[in-house]
Amino acid sequence: MRTRWKVLLICGLLVPGAGLVRASDAPIAEQLEFFEKRIRPLFVSHCFECHGPDRAKGGLRLNTGDAVRRGGDSGAVIVPGKPDESLLIEAVGHRGDIKMPPKEKLSDAEIADLKRWVEFGAPWPADQPEAKSDSAPFAITAEQRAFWSFQPVRTPAIPPIRNDHWPAGSIDQFILSRLEAAGLAPSPEADRRILIRRVTFDLTGLPPTPEEIDAFLADDRADAWERLVDRLLNSPHYGERWARHWLDVARYAEDQAHTFQARMYPNGYRFRDWVVRAINDDMPYDRFVTEQIAGDLLEGPTETKHDRETAVGYFALGPVYYADAGCAFKASLDELDDRIDTLARGFLGLTLACARCHDHKFDPISQQDYYALAGVFRSTAYREAPLVPPEVVAKYEAGQKEVKEHEQKIKKYQEQEAERLTDETTRHVSRCLTAVWRVAHPPAGSGRLNRSQIAKEEQISEVVLERWQNFLVPDKLGELPQLATWIVDRAAELPVAPDGKGVPSAVVEAALVFEQEVLAALAERSAKEQQHAAAVAAAPEAEKSKIAKPALDKRQADLLAAVAGPKGLCAVPVDKVEGLLDATHLVELTGLKARHEVLKKSVPGKYAFAHSLADGQAANMKLHIRGNPTRTGDEVPRRFLTVLSPESPVAFAQGSGRVELARAIASPENPLTARVIVNRLWQQHFGRGIVGTPSNFGSLGERPTHPELLDYLAGRLVSGGWSLRKLHREILTSATYRQASTDVARHSEIDPDNKYLWRMNRRRLDVEAWRDALLMVAGNLDRAAGGPSGSLTSSDFRRRTLYGMVSRHSLDGMLRLFDFPDPNITSERRTVTTVPLQQLFVLNSEFMVREAKALSARVAGASNDDTARIYEAYRQVFGRQPTDAETQLGLEFLKPPEPDRSVPADPSAPKSTLSRWEQYSQVLLGANEFTFVD
Repeated sequence: MRTRWKVLLICGLLVPGAGLVRASDAPIAEQLEFFEKRIRPLFVSHCFECHGPDRAKGGLRLNTGDAVRRGGDSGAVIVPGKPDESLLIEAVGHRGDIKMPPKEKLSDAEIADLKRWVEFGAPWPADQPEAKSDSAPFAITAEQRAFWSFQPVRTPAIPPIRNDHWPAGSIDQFILSRLEAAGLAPSPEADRRILIRRVTFDLTGLPPTPEEIDAFLADDRADAWERLVDRLLNSPHYGERWARHWLDVARYAEDQAHTFQARMYPNGYRFRDWVVRAINDDMPYDRFVTEQIAGDLLEGPTETKHDRETAVGYFALGPVYYADAGCAFKASLDELDDRIDTLARGFLGLTLACARCHDHKFDPISQQDYYALAGVFRSTAYREAPLVPPEVVAKYEAGQKEVKEHEQKIKKYQEQEAERLTDETTRHVSRCLTAVWRVAHPPAGSGRLNRSQIAKEEQISEVVLERWQNFLVPDKLGELPQLATWIVDRAAELPVAPDGKGVPSAVVEAALVFEQEVLAALAERSAKEQQHAAAVAAAPEAEKSKIAKPALDKRQADLLAAVAGPKGLCAVPVDKVEGLLDATHLVELTGLKARHEVLKKSVPGKYAFAHSLADGQAANMKLHIRGNPTRTGDEVPRRFLTVLSPESPVAFAQGSGRVELARAIASPENPLTARVIVNRLWQQHFGRGIVGTPSNFGSLGERPTHPELLDYLAGRLVSGGWSLRKLHREILTSATYRQASTDVARHSEIDPDNKYLWRMNRRRLDVEAWRDALLMVAGNLDRAAGGPSGSLTSSDFRRRTLYGMVSRHSLDGMLRLFDFPDPNITSERRTVTTVPLQQLFVLNSEFMVREAKALSARVAGASNDDTARIYEAYRQVFGRQPTDAETQLGLEFLKPPEPDRSVPADPSAPKSTLSRWEQYSQVLLGANEFTFVD
């Protein structure tokens, strides 16, 4: 019976709640953007030679959607939604008779992109009626310039409303006007407990403490709500919470998706901390933008110079792409593309990366616009900016130089000794041959001899011995005619040489004959070298370089190349030198290494630095025809976007152009910048932006639900000195924000998505707020701010999740499970999924168990009475008192179970390692009420 109570309690509290959005297919706009950025360039660069507009090998063209769907002589090449059944995927995977491209297989990443595109249904933007032809000359039409997001921000008139008792400010009048026009009415104000939890999570990412809740409930002043909002906006946790939202946009991470020679960002946390400080200090948003684009180039107080250099981590911390296997140039172009994409989506809400291969299919953005910006970033270099005085840097670099010089001494000594040992081994090559015999023919009854022991006895490297073993086989002996007399078998019937090693005399003799051949070749080479040196010395200066070196005959040259060459059979590897040195040489090498260790310890540690940028050689880029870097067009001057320039855009003249670019973006005349950030703030407070596609204000993006309100807020931001804090306050003190989240059936029929905001949206906590809240209510949260990141997997790491390491290569499992965005790309919003593994994590993870135990111990100190403890647990976890039914349910569960004497005890039955109170605490922490905000 008690077990049943436990199951009921867990099942009752862990079921998915209302308002949870399940994972679904990407919106069509995102699919089309994916095609333009990843698939069309792939077809152009890898497929058009045989399947493009000018050629249809096998009857297949890949230049239009209709042609792809039609297929070729082999039939359909794609089955939309089913990559495993698509001939195209089979061909690019080289799995069948048809292999495409035939010369070189696509990379795994490119094949994965094609699979994803087919899973989407193989959408093709050119099939859309508004798409432009590839061959059409680029020109911005009057209709395109009149598009809503490119229009200047206007000051709209406050709309008239019928219910003039509800609004608390102008925002509410805009909202109510749309509601009344749609036949809707706003919801009542939410309960005060709900409101303080909502706004505290919104502004700080933490739950309110029981004491804060009690104080707010007891505050009967008319401006109690405004006071609460102001207190939270002035909390240091406000910057932490809102920095995390911005870091999603900035695709912040501290390493790379690959580890082979990848650039790492051990000081990446400094950019994260800069964002926190900037938000807490209410840095004007135009300055916030400008510093992230060009902070390293801006003038300003000396004491803030390091902050400005840190700010451009927005770009400097970006992903670095594979540059091996001849792909360095393409990798550099991909990195430029990442910076352009992050700049455009983050600050402007535009998808510029679509114009890498062709004029944008839907928005008035040309390839010239793309390569104008690419030139800006091509003229910019990654830099690790010192955050210490120059003399500290100089001291560190001098120490490092001395260490490296000494490392070169060690390396040179080892290389010299490797050459000497190789020469010595070559001159005693007979040892190698007899050693191979000994390994292959152990004495009867002794078993196989140890190769390393034999190598030591013969005074040769084990690596050399292994090479000779692999060479002295019948198939390879013909490669060196000097080994024609070498005896491979017949060991048993041959007389043994009197050397005590059990090697037949014939083997020893053959080995010595071979050795004499090698020595003769070495002597002949030495004689010819001396002959050449004498001839050069005697010749006039002008003739010295013309004297040819005498060559060995082919037989001797081949012998020395095979035996004594840099990769020859007797070559001693540098890393094996130490184990072969005699006492005298070993003392020399040991002394060099000891000195190296002393130098390393005496050198000061790496100084503090920021991952930053610097202007490189300023230069324009040429347009890449169809995105192909091997086919270039005219040079494109570095400049801003044509559609956002009042007249013809002026070429940038200051270095890379980043300062001019930053000022163009942060200008109050730019209609996009203020709208985009206002929309991002609105999205985080209401769960959905006024524009539902926060990083796409172009024609494929959603239209604003309240365009006048968007302009009103954008205007308020600029007129208010670009203060985000003021804007937060105006939004949060609105009646719209304070609505209840309760559903109204009639309203849901009219506006099921709540686009008009007739109620508040219920939202699930993101993973950071959820983890932080778990730590906080369990009494384990460490609120220390800033500094290096820690490992979220460590049981000792109890700081806010913001301060956990974010890895592109291996994202923390908890972050990945609970919908943390991919840090390789800029992210406009968090997806919200419900999968079984999330609930298994709640039930079984060490983290949840640890916090449940901590919560249990915390409430145990409140009282010895279970009823009082339940009250305290609800107070800490939910900020309220339990109902009578909840109290009774808890007491029933907490009673020790009475043994059922009619059933024999099963000693093998699993026993929980958690006490009843610990299990009860874990269930409370996993409840929907804790996970959701109303």
